[in-house]
Amino acid sequence: MLALALPVILDHIGGMSMGIADTILVGKLGQEALAAVGITNSLYYFFMVFAYGALTAIAPTVAHAHGAGDHDEIGTATGQGFWIVGGLWIVGMAIMWNAGPILLLLKQEPPVVALAEQYVRALSIGMIANLIYANLRAFTVGLGKPRVTMVISFIGAFINIPLAYLLIFGGLGISPMGVMGAGIATAAVNFIMLAILLFYLLRTEEFRQYHFLKKARRPEAARIIGLLKLGIPIGMGNSMEQGVFGLTSIVMGMLSTVAVASHQVAISVAAFTFMTPLGVATAITTRVGNAMGRRDPHAAALAGWVGVGIGGAFMCLTGLTFVLLSEQIVRLYISDQAVVDYASGLLMIAGAFQLSDGLQVTAMGALRGMKDTTIPMATNLVAYWVLGLPTGLLFCFVLDMGGYGLWWGLTIGLSIAALLHSLRFRTLVRKRLAPGHP
Repeated sequence: MLALALPVILDHIGGMSMGIADTILVGKLGQEALAAVGITNSLYYFFMVFAYGALTAIAPTVAHAHGAGDHDEIGTATGQGFWIVGGLWIVGMAIMWNAGPILLLLKQEPPVVALAEQYVRALSIGMIANLIYANLRAFTVGLGKPRVTMVISFIGAFINIPLAYLLIFGGLGISPMGVMGAGIATAAVNFIMLAILLFYLLRTEEFRQYHFLKKARRPEAARIIGLLKLGIPIGMGNSMEQGVFGLTSIVMGMLSTVAVASHQVAISVAAFTFMTPLGVATAITTRVGNAMGRRDPHAAALAGWVGVGIGGAFMCLTGLTFVLLSEQIVRLYISDQAVVDYASGLLMIAGAFQLSDGLQVTAMGALRGMKDTTIPMATNLVAYWVLGLPTGLLFCFVLDMGGYGLWWGLTIGLSIAALLHSLRFRTLVRKRLAPGHP
């Protein structure tokens, strides 16, 4: 599990480091710039997490086909994924180019919204490259070859940091662009990473043999619908979780600029540690999918529970780190004392939900490997929107706990999701292992 998961984890960390670098660099511009990036990311990544989830359907489909030795299905699933990318891109661009009015409607401060609009429009230029890259990454992960995108992610991160610095603060004859420069840098790196990945896949027989571009020439409605039936529940399930975090960011913006800036710092740190169980979850999906393709439920159960254990153990360590070193971690991002104090408190709460976050995402990975996506989507709806969010709003406004109350609501939602996803996987495993089950 670790041999497969580690490259995926490093891949996610490489990608995540670009966002962290942008947050640290933009933090030097002040509270408003940091708040603008925070509320922009809440909107942009709410959509992108749905899109990534929809495209994640490629990974278990490829994993099942790989386990069964069906090369034609591998190429077809990947090729038809490009048509799904096109539809997602059209919807995403329509949302991002109207982000300003949406954020004003959500009662965000006008100066912050003006900066956010610059950032999101620049960032969205790279959306098509980001989506195509996600489709091809699912293809390589489904084949159990995650090292390809791992290397490219670190190349992208290496390019992004100096480019973002140059465009944000100016230099070499380039005028300072502020937050817009951070968005342009990320968009440019998205295209560079896609170009490198395509070049490698098309020059390597191991991947070229599946003819995924040839099989993308014409849309096949039945295949696309089949992938969407699997992928849309994954995307919606992911969006329900991301949506709660995103809405929390919006509500923080209603409270104060300090609150939303602090939220952006704390959530950036929590998202970074989340990359490890997320990478493990991807490895679980592949290994469980391969085992189910071979009709070996014993191996699928073992892979699932080993991965859940790894994710939970790691997040116990990060949770303890957050509790002990919260202020020191926040000061890596910003020196504003008001933000440091507020964000340190939020990071202490993040320490409490680390275990739940690790367990829920790895259990979800096991369920996806079994192509079980609809029930987990419903579970996320209940855990985050019916129980977690209302509780957070109650704590925030009725019990007057402010942003801290919102984060305790997140903790409750994650804990419920972790319990229910784990129980669901146990139920499915027991059914598959029952005597007489096909």
